[in-house]
Amino acid sequence: MRKYFGTVCLLGAALLVLPTRGLPQQEAAGVAAPVLRYEIWVELDAAGKMLLGKEEIVWTNPSREAVPDMLLHLYWNAFKNEESAFLREARAESMFGRGRAPEEGEWGWIDVTDIRLADGTDLKSGLIFATPDGPEHPDDQTVVRILFPEPVQPGESVRLQLEFRSKIPRTVSRSGYYKNSFFIAQWFPKPGVYEEGKGWNAHAYHQNSEFFADFADFVVHITVPRDFVIGSSGKQTDVRVDESVKKTTYTYRQSMVHDFAWMADPRYLKVEREFIADKEVTLEEYRETADLLGLPLEEVKLPDVKMTLLIAPEHERQIERHFRALRAAIKYYGLWYGPYPYETVTMVDPPYRTRSGGMEYPTLFTAGTQVLTSTDILSPEGVIVHEFGHGYWYGLVANNEFEAAWLDEGFNTYSTGRVMARAYGPGALPLVFKGVPLAWLLRMPKSFDFELDRVAAINTVRYDPVTAWSWRFYNGGSYGANVYMRAATLLRTLEGVLGEQTWARIMRTYHMGYRYKHPGKAEFIGVVNEAAGKDMTWFFDELFDSTQAFDYGVAEVASIKVPRARRGVFEVKGIREEMTSKKIKELDAAEAKSPEAKTKSEYLTTVVLRRYGEARVRGDAQVKVLVRFKDGTTETRIWDGQARWTRLEFVKPVEVESAQVDPEGVWLIDANLANNSRGVDGLRRNVVKLLTQLLFTVQNLLQFVSSLS
Repeated sequence: MRKYFGTVCLLGAALLVLPTRGLPQQEAAGVAAPVLRYEIWVELDAAGKMLLGKEEIVWTNPSREAVPDMLLHLYWNAFKNEESAFLREARAESMFGRGRAPEEGEWGWIDVTDIRLADGTDLKSGLIFATPDGPEHPDDQTVVRILFPEPVQPGESVRLQLEFRSKIPRTVSRSGYYKNSFFIAQWFPKPGVYEEGKGWNAHAYHQNSEFFADFADFVVHITVPRDFVIGSSGKQTDVRVDESVKKTTYTYRQSMVHDFAWMADPRYLKVEREFIADKEVTLEEYRETADLLGLPLEEVKLPDVKMTLLIAPEHERQIERHFRALRAAIKYYGLWYGPYPYETVTMVDPPYRTRSGGMEYPTLFTAGTQVLTSTDILSPEGVIVHEFGHGYWYGLVANNEFEAAWLDEGFNTYSTGRVMARAYGPGALPLVFKGVPLAWLLRMPKSFDFELDRVAAINTVRYDPVTAWSWRFYNGGSYGANVYMRAATLLRTLEGVLGEQTWARIMRTYHMGYRYKHPGKAEFIGVVNEAAGKDMTWFFDELFDSTQAFDYGVAEVASIKVPRARRGVFEVKGIREEMTSKKIKELDAAEAKSPEAKTKSEYLTTVVLRRYGEARVRGDAQVKVLVRFKDGTTETRIWDGQARWTRLEFVKPVEVESAQVDPEGVWLIDANLANNSRGVDGLRRNVVKLLTQLLFTVQNLLQFVSSLS
């Protein structure tokens, strides 16, 4: 190890003040140069399940204040012992079967074995494990603090070199190995994000959280046994084979990404294809997109992209399914949100039993499939579209996933549903029994993603707000249902409220305006308000930040015939007369003999609306009510929805048939669609639909639990 790295890295261990170095092509495009640069040399010891690495980090202080220290993530220490935050939280949530501690001898860890300054001062002795999230996990070792001898001044850059040694965990979550298959993610010492006025944002590795990091330029040299096939973030720029030790070193480079992952397996097939924009997108599609977004045609044009698939031999027959899904994702995410900015994308069929499926990393993602598949079930298509899509939200917009997971997971779940609906239509429920899709045996109902999302969304509101920090949710189920499904359903609801064109421009403006900028909720709300031309902050306060159910419904519908007269004493031409029941009957009998009797009859229709939930519409939003009458006519009324109930009355020569709130289905987040419509004979219930929703609920739970394993 020392011999190898001694020959490839002669700079020595150093921390050095350097002038800031930018990237001219990025600056010309209006993108600031990244504050980080990495060069990493890593060697895989496949037999020993170890990584041996050397790393150079150059960090530029982006703030207006002197920075005295740095916090580094050492993520694999989450799998070091049962006192880590990750495994302590996993123990408390055993029902979801995720994150169980490794067996004896299969623990994972990462040690920083050397770190030095330019003048030779050894910093290793001063490394201190930090607990940035409070005292709940005092023995967690996933964050370490480095104290600089001199604070780094604003605009100055420092060069930090270190060596590290890691034991690859038998997979607990996301990273690890099974036999000779390796998926390597969150594997290198990684600085947090420095926030002016707040210090370093570097949370511990929690069970229900993902990641947050600064954009960087990466050069990574990966050495593996010669017969291994590898896939990696970035673009491969060099390959060197050392026959004397039967090893190959691959070099990958990538600018403006905030993470780097790779995999290695001697059995895998590597297949390459090209996304050629002119073949995938028609001129008419470009024109429609440009019109919708209000942009020049040239601004919506897409670039070509090199696609690489690494797939297990037993899944070889699914190669074209994988590429078709990836093409759809590149096309629609590109058209709707902005062109994919990198030259390459690598898609990995996750190595067996490495629990690495369905994960995203810049320019690389893992999918997930099985040997037996059905064309009715959109798998692996759904996970391919979803994980590629993360490259737009987690990857390019890059919000803080520790503190606002919904800005990635919710946005991407919403986006995935749109792409899948456009490219494939509805899919059958992905239920499997002993590896056999039930769609082979049964006619399974088909659904769109937004329908499944809604079922989870309406059943989880009582536990947590969507905007809670990732590890502060009631449990993994609440975390997943809120930040994925409820957030996506709320976004789709907001789309309905604001309209297709306004919403399309909001999403494009937000994505392109905040690429590489780490925005938060406030930035998104700002874009919404500006594009909508009104203050929609209430929508987020009421539905994202609270745990109040949204539920409007029809409580009563009735029509009664308006009598010819009413009983009592009345003044008629100055004379007081009593109208009795007998007189009224005589008047009715005379009217009944009239040939115009039917046309003269009138009915008083009463419709009672209720706000069953605590959440309510605000601003200029209102509740629409559609009332249908038996002659086919309709009337639409508007209710401000603030009170607990209201009564509507109509006098017409026809009886009512039904009343329905939200007839256009705008408020998808409504907790009980069954009470949205009522006829004169009671609620209009569709038993088949309700049973299907029950199936959706079961499927959603199974799908979510499987995603956690």
